[in-house]
Formats: sequence, C-alpha cells, structure tokens
Amino acid sequence: MSIAPPPGHQPGPPAIPPAPVPTAAPRRRTSARAKSIWLVVLCAMLVISSGSIHSGETSVFSPPLRFYAGLGVAVMLGASVMLVWRHRWPVRISLGLIILTILIPTSPLPALLALPAAAADTLGFRRWGLIVGTFLATGVSFAWDVVARTSYIAMFVDEPAAGTPERIALFWAVPVLAAIAVTPFAATGIARRLRMERDTAQWETVAAERNVEALHREVELERHRQELARELHDTLAANLSTLSLHAGALEMTVDADDARAAAAARAVRESAQHSLDDLRHMVRELRNPDAPSGSRTEITEIPALIDEALRAGTDVRVQLFISDAMACDARVAHAAYRLVQESISNVRRHAPGAPLHLDLRGGPGFGLTLRTTNWLAPAGQPPVTVGGGNGLTGMAERVGLLGGTFQAGVTAEGAFAMTAWLPWVPAAGAGTGG
Repeated sequence: MSIAPPPGHQPGPPAIPPAPVPTAAPRRRTSARAKSIWLVVLCAMLVISSGSIHSGETSVFSPPLRFYAGLGVAVMLGASVMLVWRHRWPVRISLGLIILTILIPTSPLPALLALPAAAADTLGFRRWGLIVGTFLATGVSFAWDVVARTSYIAMFVDEPAAGTPERIALFWAVPVLAAIAVTPFAATGIARRLRMERDTAQWETVAAERNVEALHREVELERHRQELARELHDTLAANLSTLSLHAGALEMTVDADDARAAAAARAVRESAQHSLDDLRHMVRELRNPDAPSGSRTEITEIPALIDEALRAGTDVRVQLFISDAMACDARVAHAAYRLVQESISNVRRHAPGAPLHLDLRGGPGFGLTLRTTNWLAPAGQPPVTVGGGNGLTGMAERVGLLGGTFQAGVTAEGAFAMTAWLPWVPAAGAGTGG
C-alpha cells in the first residue's frame, strides 16, 4: 500500500545556501585576462610589422609570395587571439601556432608565448617535441627575416643589404638565435610545472599528516571505547542482574491474591532483563563497531512497544501509517523505534498521567515523520523519575546523524511538541514500496 505525504511535510531538509564567492578569484581572473589581451595586442603589432615587410612593395618576394604573406597576416592575427585560451588548450594552441609559423613568413612571438603553458601541461617526449617544434618554427621565422629587404636581425650587425655575402652569413647565427629565444620560454614552462608538482607534494604531505593525526585520534577513541565497554559491563550489567534477581524473588514471594503487585514485580523483572540484553548488545558494538548489530529494532516492533506502554498505564494515542515498513534501512528503523521509546519515557517522567498523542507516518519517497504532543505537568510537580537530562539532545543527535531534522519545544497552547523527520533509506536488497 502507498500513502500520500503528510500535510505540510517537506521531502527533505532545506537546502544549504551557497557560500559567497570570494572576490580574490575574480580579480585574479580579470588580471590574467588583461595580461592575455596585452600579449595578443603585442603579437598583432609584430605580425602586422612582419607581414608588411614580406608583402609590401619593398619585399624581395614575387607577387604570388607577397599575396601569400599578406594572407598569412590575417591568419596569424586570428591565431594570435587564441593566446587568450592558451591555458585551457595549451597543447593544441601551441601546436597550431608552430605549424602556422613554419608555413607563413611572420613573427615567432605567438608560438613562443604559447610554449610556457604547453611545457607546463606536458611531460617527456611530448614536452620536448613542442620545444623542438617551437625552436624549428622560430628558426624558420628568423630565416625569413634574414632574406627580407628589411631585417631585424641585420640591424644588430651594421645592416648588410639583402643578398650580400654578409647578409647570407647571418644564416649561421639563426639556430643560435632561435635557441636563445626559445630557452627562456621553455624554462618558464618547466619551472611552472615544477612549482605545481612542489605544491602538490606539499598538499599531499599536509593531507598525509592530517590522516595520521586522524588515525591517532581514532586509535585513542577506540581505546576509550574499549574502556567504556568494560566499565559498562562491570557496573551496570552487575546491577541489572541483581535487580532482575530481586524482582524475580519478589514475584515468587508476593501474595497470589495480589495480582497488581505480581504484575508490577514481573514488569520490573522483564524490564531489567530487556535492559540487560540491550546493554550486552551495546557493549558488543562498542568492542567491535564494524560487526553487524544484532540489536536493531524494526518499525514493525513499534506497535508492541506501544502496547507495552499501554499495559504499564501510559495513555498513548497513536496514528501509525507506514508504507512498506520492511523495506526501510535498519538504521533508520532503529532510530524511529528509539524516538518513539524516548517520547514515551519523557511523558512518563515529566508529565505522568497526561495522554501522549503520537503520529508516525511515511514510506519510500517521503521519509518518516514523527510528531508527538502532550500537555505539560502542573508547575512545581517534580518528575516521577530522575533522568540524565539528555533525552532531547540524544534524539536530536540520532536524527542528525541520519541526515534528518528535529524540532522540540513548548507550543503557544502550553503543550510540549516534538517533530522529527528521517530520510527513507531502502534496506539492502529491498525495492521501493508501491
């Protein structure tokens, strides 16, 4: 059977609003984008200057080669714009600029500027292949410059005229000049990669130290858990066993005509025995938290818990609507059982005689919603039993560990109300309810 969601029920806890975005990151992105734009402008100026030398009227090239050089200017201007995204696609952009620089008489600066990002993004043969390719492209570009009528390289050696032996002798300097041009850009990329690897190693070292600290804390917690298990077993188990024995003796010695006294003694004995069983299960889990728990209660056991409360004289008025209860995860079902149990204990302790209105409903897709209300005890009336004062805190922690929501307090009408929502987690191997 399937059920509709309870009125006003939300399918889950409210979403956490996103944290504000830090302002430093946008500023860094803006600065990097501005730097990239300036690099593109610089490359465009050099590309146009080189293109005008090779495609102008003073060029030593034939008219077809002049046209080819002029067309190459437009191509290189578009390729230079791609430098803005050189960190996003470093290898592709670097390889493309290398090919264009080899094929077109132009400035080698775009290919040189793309090299650091590519060298930082690659390793081994791929990195050295891009470095060698950039070296070749730079050498070809310098060779085009040497044969041009106006040569930037020739300006540093008394500007020999094109075609003269002095100008032709400059070809021997092209590989050296290309190596000198490529080295700082390649070194920048390699250094950037080394910094990234260093930062990664430092981060991994810090993470490893934190893991070691967490492991030490876990070991200490395990030691404390073992000590707590021994303490619980040595003290509470002995006291509960003694209580169960005394209650059994009282049950056997009470007058047979006194049915109420016999029932009370039997209830004390059974309660002590159940508490002793729960304690043994808890000690077993403390000593071996990874072992499957044998003390998990199911949602189907809640009616028996309510019947027991009714027999003990607690007025519990119940509405219970659960769809496919057996398909619920054991942890969620156990938490729901403990919430109901603690609600009954609270009304017994703090508002004896007051009726407890309990509404538990839910199913696959809706979760489990528990609502309880009861009138408060008159002012000044002491509680029937003394508790640790941690019942509501424990309930809230139990719900929070499962990703649910919890709310409890006094209403405007003077009643105490508690609302808890638990997410529905399917049991292992179980399908969804229909």
